[in-house]
Amino acid sequence: MKTTQSDVFMQWENVGGAEVLKVWKLEGKEKYPQIAVMRMSNSDYLKFAHNQEGFKSFVNQHEVFSKPIITAGPWVTLSSVDEQKNQPPDWVVVMVHGKMSTMIVAALPQLLEEKVPSKRK
Repeated sequence: MKTTQSDVFMQWENVGGAEVLKVWKLEGKEKYPQIAVMRMSNSDYLKFAHNQEGFKSFVNQHEVFSKPIITAGPWVTLSSVDEQKNQPPDWVVVMVHGKMSTMIVAALPQLLEEKVPSKRK
């Protein structure tokens, strides 16, 4: 996506098996709060949901924000909308990084693509 305000080209970056979109780059590293969006598999999500210190380390290791996270939390998760299909969802994780290096996290199940049944003649 090309912006006219800051002339920054945003794209998804591969970080440790997940993809991250560093939205904060639109306004620069001095503007807070900084926001990043991450897409990850269900297995990665479960690993990090049960080890939030590990997720903080992952974010810092992959330089998701302009400076390291010191404190992480709270972590809020919406339940999966497709649980009845017995298919674990992939996840979209929205991270907000404050000026005092605190990060809050909201995890949302990624919507499964609706499949149109094929029409056989």
